[in-house]
Amino acid sequence: MLNCTLSERWGRLFVSCQVAVRTSIVSNQSPSKPNVRAGVDLGLRSLATIADSDGNIEVFPNPAPLRTTLTERRRVGRALSRRIIPGSNGYRRAKAKLAKLDRKSVYIRRESIHQLTRYLVDNYGEVKIEDLNLAAMRQSMGRRAFRRSVSDAGLGAFRPTLAYKAKRAGVKVVVVDRFFPSSQIHHDCSGRLMGAKLAKRLTCETCHVEVDRDANAGLNIRDWSVTSPGLVEASALFVPRPSSGTDDSSDDGLTYHLVRGCKTSSNTGRAWRGKNDSRTSEHENLVKGASS
Repeated sequence: MLNCTLSERWGRLFVSCQVAVRTSIVSNQSPSKPNVRAGVDLGLRSLATIADSDGNIEVFPNPAPLRTTLTERRRVGRALSRRIIPGSNGYRRAKAKLAKLDRKSVYIRRESIHQLTRYLVDNYGEVKIEDLNLAAMRQSMGRRAFRRSVSDAGLGAFRPTLAYKAKRAGVKVVVVDRFFPSSQIHHDCSGRLMGAKLAKRLTCETCHVEVDRDANAGLNIRDWSVTSPGLVEASALFVPRPSSGTDDSSDDGLTYHLVRGCKTSSNTGRAWRGKNDSRTSEHENLVKGASS
């Protein structure tokens, strides 16, 4: 044992012990459908929409523990604010109730992520997930309730939890490019989907078919590949990350970066080259005059 740390969270004491153990991870577990790939679309309305290559679509509901206990939290918070003497029995009881609600929300959120990742590892041999920018998602939400929903879903814990479970089970995890517009392309005709920003149903402007936003995104993520990245800007170029040979991560080096062209103006370049040419001619004339 290396060290022990005592901490207090949500009104309870926790002891974390750090030990060094030399062992090898041997897992006899294998997915039930090793030749089936799945695309996972994470969201706020539903925690995840899974579309596999067999044509099945599974939806995991979002428990939203903070939103479900928000009314109770407000009531307990008002009761705590009325306890004007810190350290009194009433103050400690009200604070303990608030800590219990926090603890309940954290445990429910953590359990939902574990159930989702365990389901993916147990059933599919290849899982494709999104590279989400959660900070940008929170900033793009105008209302405070929408920003709170992003944090309430706990999407940031999904990828690292899936990574270590997939590594033990031998499941391949592919990270789709962050700039791939999975929610803007119709999976059937590759047309652009039109609709409100947070609408559940979108309409294709090419074939005029109304589709489910999350299910369509899951199908696009499932069929994503480097050779057909989808509808992107003309100046975009998808380049695979070079493999160093020592990285043993579960995504197998399939994280892709978007390389965009330089924004240097051509007019500026021509003006600079002309200026250099004039300086060069003046220098040559001075050298010729000195030599003569």
